[in-house]
Amino acid sequence: MHARIRNSTSYHENMVISMVPTYTGKINQMDGRLLEWMRQQSIGEPIGVVHSVFDKVVNFTTDDGTMLFSLAKNEVIQSPSMMKTCQNDYFSKMCSTIMLTKSICLIDYNLLKINDWQWDFSNAAIWNRNIKPHCQAKLKPTVSRLRLLNNFILQHGALGGIYAAWKSFTYPDWEVPIATRKNIYFSPFLEGLEQLKDDLKTDKFDRFFDNFAGLGMGLTPSGDDFLTGLLATWQYFESPLYKKMESCSEKWLQRLKGRTTTVSYFMLKQCLEGQVNEALLNVLDNIDGNPIPHLQRILEMGSTSGTDMLTGVSVAYQQLIDLKEEK
Repeated sequence: MHARIRNSTSYHENMVISMVPTYTGKINQMDGRLLEWMRQQSIGEPIGVVHSVFDKVVNFTTDDGTMLFSLAKNEVIQSPSMMKTCQNDYFSKMCSTIMLTKSICLIDYNLLKINDWQWDFSNAAIWNRNIKPHCQAKLKPTVSRLRLLNNFILQHGALGGIYAAWKSFTYPDWEVPIATRKNIYFSPFLEGLEQLKDDLKTDKFDRFFDNFAGLGMGLTPSGDDFLTGLLATWQYFESPLYKKMESCSEKWLQRLKGRTTTVSYFMLKQCLEGQVNEALLNVLDNIDGNPIPHLQRILEMGSTSGTDMLTGVSVAYQQLIDLKEEK
């Protein structure tokens, strides 16, 4: 899975040495697709701008708005278009001074400059994973695996986000607390789940995406996290449901731009291209083995994001079982 980037020397070497601050941070892991993209950029020219800064992640967007990539602390779950570092102190110092919308650029083949901070990725381990090559085509969804997944969500899942609507949809006999019913997101989520079930029976794939996209709060709204888990599971098991909806994906992405956050838009775009985070991939890879450690790991994503993704996996998994029983 991992490879090493070869060191390279350029005619910019003397210029770089004169510009290097007293310390240069080291990137220890990097998405291979991001590396390939950077190799195509011009040295010394801006490649993007700072989009958002958080305690553990800094996001960047390209000038043309077609790509989002990030630099994160090593503890963050690896995701598409992400670089990671083990040097937390250097990263935190950068975050305390970095300015939004400031341009970033490559100042050598393996050296990235973010404001006045430099990051060397010459020895980064390369992360290359996507959904389809890991598809376990011979392993079919089973009721026992679904039961294990659902029990885990019930016992350990975050109670916010789409959780209550998923629980009411999955367990119709559950008496929903009055306070939960009053939550502004409960009814839209529950109605979306019920409509999704009906629409799939009639192959109406132009509607369900709109019911969830951008619904919820946070950097990645719960509806988008749910869709990510759902679509990733359909892809992973090569479901005919995913093949039917692929024709609508470009239309959905166009509508999505004005409905959700930039980070969430690119998360769904990458998912439709077969790229999702490491934790979700590991859940899918191990759902027929010992998924518990991977289920625990995915819950570390955001306040409710991991749980929301797992509810998407659960609903998709149930649909796969239903399709198998109809044959």
